[in-house]
This record gives sequence, C-alpha cells and structure tokens, in this order.
Amino acid sequence: MTQKSSDFITLYKFVMRPRIEAITLDVDGHAIAGIRQHDPAMSEAPKLLCIHGWLDNANSFVPLMPYLPAFDLVAIDLPGCGFSDSLEHGYALHDLCYQLTQIISALGWQQCHVLGHSLGGCMAPMLAAASPNAIQTLSLIEALGPMSEPAEKLPERMAKAMSDKLDPSKFASRLFNTKQAAIEARLRAAKMAPSSAKLIIDRQVVEDEGGYRWRFDPRWRMASSQYQTEEQVLSVLAAVQCPTLTVMADDGLLHNRHESKARLAALVNNHSVMLPGQHHLHMDTPEPVAAAINGFLQTLPALGG
Repeated sequence: MTQKSSDFITLYKFVMRPRIEAITLDVDGHAIAGIRQHDPAMSEAPKLLCIHGWLDNANSFVPLMPYLPAFDLVAIDLPGCGFSDSLEHGYALHDLCYQLTQIISALGWQQCHVLGHSLGGCMAPMLAAASPNAIQTLSLIEALGPMSEPAEKLPERMAKAMSDKLDPSKFASRLFNTKQAAIEARLRAAKMAPSSAKLIIDRQVVEDEGGYRWRFDPRWRMASSQYQTEEQVLSVLAAVQCPTLTVMADDGLLHNRHESKARLAALVNNHSVMLPGQHHLHMDTPEPVAAAINGFLQTLPALGG
C-alpha cells in the first residue's frame, strides 16, 4: 500500500467515519435487502446504487466500500438473492430494471449514479436507456450489456427455458456439510480470491438441518426464455446518454470477447480502463477499481498504486 493510501485509510477510520448499516426496502410488497454506507451529516453526498452479478449479493461490494467514502452508497441484494424476497414471475432483465427503478424510488432518491458488476452491469445500460432522467452516470465492472445471440436461436432457447420450468426440481440446492464446502464449490465455478468467495457465501447460504443450502431462488439458474440480438444490445448501448466508465480485467471475461470492441464504440460518452485481475477484480483488488471510479466521478480520494 502506498503512503498516500495509508494516510487516507487513517483519515477514513478516525475522521470521516461513514456509517455502515443493513437496510430493508419495501418494493411492491417484496422485501429488498441491502447494505448502506453513508455519513448522516452529508445529506448532499452523491448517491451510488451498486448492483451485483449473477448469483452474487450485496457483499460483493463490501471490499470497495472503504475506498468510496464520499458517497451515500447502497449495495442491494437483487430479488431472489441474499436476503431479498423472491419474485413470483421470475427474473427477466426488463422486469429487474423495473425493480431497480422502484428501489431508487424507495430510497427517496430522484437521481443516482449506478455501479454494476457483471449481470448488474448488463442491466445498468438497459436501466439508463429506459429511465434516463434517474441515472446520472454508469460505472460498469466487467460488463458491457447483456448476453446476445442470433435471432434464429430463439426457438431453441424457448424450448430450453420451457424444459427448465417444467422440471424445477433439478435446480434444488444441494446440501453442503460445511460453509467451507460451499466456498470451495464457488471457487470451482469462478476464478476469485478465497476471501472474496467467503464474502459471497456468507450472504448466500442458509443453515439447514445437517448443513447449508443456497439461499438464492433456484429459478435464477434456469435458462432465460429470450436473449437480445447483438443489434438490439448495440442499440441500447447507443441510447445511453449519461457518462459511462467501463472497467475491464486483463484476465476477465470481456478482454478477448469479439463483440467488446463494437460495444465500447457504441457508448457515446465512455471512458474505459483496463486493470490487472480477474472477473471479480472489484473484490480481489478493490483499491485500483475504486481509484478509477473516484477519478471518473471526481470524488476524493482518487487512490491508486
């Protein structure tokens, strides 16, 4: 850690002292859980909504929080993840964008900045295109819009989604003897630091008789009934008018993906940063990611090493 970083951490701990608390919001009769970091004395602090990735939860933003003290920051559990209620009708991206607008409203915010990782960053441009007046900026970590596929794949996708819905039992959670076994399962599924996997698992399992089971709604693992075409994704990205930061990892999922170049070009007001790391770099190495965000939004301190 640099001397500059060390000096800031001292300032953060002993002078600024933002408060961190668990929150629960009522959104259309469903409980949406989250973690909020803010200084109650700073009512005019910029608002930052953090949206996690697929099968993650609000804990994925905990490593970043000490480096983003200038914000009124809320990291949510998406519906059916972490401690948030499930949705009866499932988790189509357009429906989730509606949920996000209602979450912003439930927080009492008129506008906010949005930080999204992976799936959260896939939804964020859709949210900005659908509700442009509510979104001030986007910061996308390892995300450039949703997955796409050619239109001719739609019948096959519909058939797979129907098959999954007709046989939901195959998505029921296995029983893990220990929480460590769940952490190890997560590490087999994704490249990330063990400490990062533990943070996710701490909020994503529930103790059951004889062990632990996944807390998330198993329907999150079912096939989507429809993907957008690449042309549709590019159209949504081009419709995003707010300033956008894209953070990619040099060993992540987007660096060598063939559509990334065109997607970056479609964003009309984008600043892109490549950082060392893997897909969960905001958890594994949060300081340079926070430095990019602070620099982009002109909030102090712009840390980095």
